[in-house]
Amino acid sequence: MPSETLPPAPELFSKWGALQTWWGRSNKEQANIAEARLLSRLQFFSFKGVTSTTAENNTIARVGLVNLSGKNRQINTLIIHQNSSPSSVDTSEAAVERKDQETDDQGRTPISQTHLDMKVATDDESMISPPAPGERAIVVCHGFGAGLGFFFRNYLSLSQIPNSKIYAIDWLGMGGSSRPDFKFRHTSKTSMKEVVKNSEDFFIDGLEEWRQIQQIEKMVLVGHSLGGYLSVAYALKYPERVEKLILVSPVGIPENPEAQKAPIPPPPTQQDAVPEQSSEPQSRASNQAPARSTWVRKLALGAWERNITPQSIMRFTGPFGPSLVASYTSRRFAHLEEDEQRDLNNYIYHISSKSGSGEYAMSTILAPGAYARWPLMDRLCDIKMPTVFLYGESDWMDYRAAEKARKNMTVPTVLLRIPNAGHHLYLDNPPAFDKAILQTITRPWDRSN
Repeated sequence: MPSETLPPAPELFSKWGALQTWWGRSNKEQANIAEARLLSRLQFFSFKGVTSTTAENNTIARVGLVNLSGKNRQINTLIIHQNSSPSSVDTSEAAVERKDQETDDQGRTPISQTHLDMKVATDDESMISPPAPGERAIVVCHGFGAGLGFFFRNYLSLSQIPNSKIYAIDWLGMGGSSRPDFKFRHTSKTSMKEVVKNSEDFFIDGLEEWRQIQQIEKMVLVGHSLGGYLSVAYALKYPERVEKLILVSPVGIPENPEAQKAPIPPPPTQQDAVPEQSSEPQSRASNQAPARSTWVRKLALGAWERNITPQSIMRFTGPFGPSLVASYTSRRFAHLEEDEQRDLNNYIYHISSKSGSGEYAMSTILAPGAYARWPLMDRLCDIKMPTVFLYGESDWMDYRAAEKARKNMTVPTVLLRIPNAGHHLYLDNPPAFDKAILQTITRPWDRSN
């Protein structure tokens, strides 16, 4: 689906556009188009303009569903690779400097670099692409309320990391993946850790089966926010399958005894609703106690305890849902260009308007205040592979929790903070984020940093 054939996304606050978007929410083609608008931008990205693209050497990308075993279990997957060896890409400081003058402040170049086949695959065989011998698999996992389209500013840069193939997935029950039932039954006798483990396994066992289908022996696992938390859970359960672990503003590291004793909500119902708009938890995950109670906080806590999600609220509001999403997008991503905001906004709506599934894990994994019920602080000490922590300098997630956790880790670790960036650091400052990923993947790991 070439980008020139894609219909434009509606204006952010267009009433007619919002009505059209809401009306087409159940149309799978509209969701595919929303994703395609973002991914088609791959044509214009590189690592600060350093590209190996020629007429004979394009970066090839395709997206589609990978079928897992069982009923209604499919993982939406983006695969990007070079036609020839990416080891010829010159990512030296001198090359980057030479190309700086040809790119804008987001690392973009007007040179068309990517052929992107946006045909949605119906045959799962077409989305099976094992790494070549000696080729590194880099698997990118999004956070809560997001999807693989959120990394549209980073993919081509990452795909040019020498001898690497990029895979990006939507977690089962999220993004463009299928929506199996997420209704784990538990009683007062069920331990908190058992409930958490059941929720984690919903995602990480899907990732493991996906890995087996792709025939990936070992991968560099890059996870953002909730995706970072789940990446840790995966690495603990399947350590032999993770080469390096890159945690991008991961949720769930700090401890909070009060939050860990909070009651676990019952399985969700279709009638849940509460006036919440954000696609990420908005409390600061620091070492401080949650803020004092207010009526707004009580309302939010009540919704959390009933397992009401931002997505269920958006669905409940019907044709007003696109406007709620637009309010969030226009505030949080105001730094994006206008057309990027429109495309991202339309994408967020379409991946959020699908039936509820994986989103319901949030309240079983996290207690009110975005503290983990089973904190990673207690678990990171068992990690067996080199680990990188990345945070934005203005991130609402507290990097000091990772600093504390590192002290008990026995593997090489790195903690970096990306300037001019918040929680979505990969969107806020793509060149700095991409360079950090490049350095941490290709650097030797012979000591702790």
